[in-house]
Amino acid sequence: MSRRMTQGALVVGSIGVLINIVDAIGSGRPEPHHAFAAVVALGAGGELLKERRPRAARALYAVAAVLVVVAGSVAGTTATGALLRGDDFDLIDLGLGVLTVFYVATCAGRLVAYLSRRASRSRDVSAC
Repeated sequence: MSRRMTQGALVVGSIGVLINIVDAIGSGRPEPHHAFAAVVALGAGGELLKERRPRAARALYAVAAVLVVVAGSVAGTTATGALLRGDDFDLIDLGLGVLTVFYVATCAGRLVAYLSRRASRSRDVSAC
């Protein structure tokens, strides 16, 4: 992504965070989907810091990943519970829960692939 687009995503994400804070104050409680503007801002900040401060960028990416998993899990669990009870539920929250499950499965698959590659490299080096 170009630097200008990343800066735009950071601005839009930051504005979204402010809007969601005001909305949470006005409604009296934060909703799980309010966290996703912060994810956009954190991801854009990590992208902008990637070359100059790679450790800070990785930290921002990690915080964004944890925020996605927590917010998506809360939204999905709430919507799934309401669906199973037969109550009204928000389809967007249910979709966020499903996407979170896919995200966690993808991350787990990448971790397993990384660990298996690392283990095979260590066996190759020890054979020399």
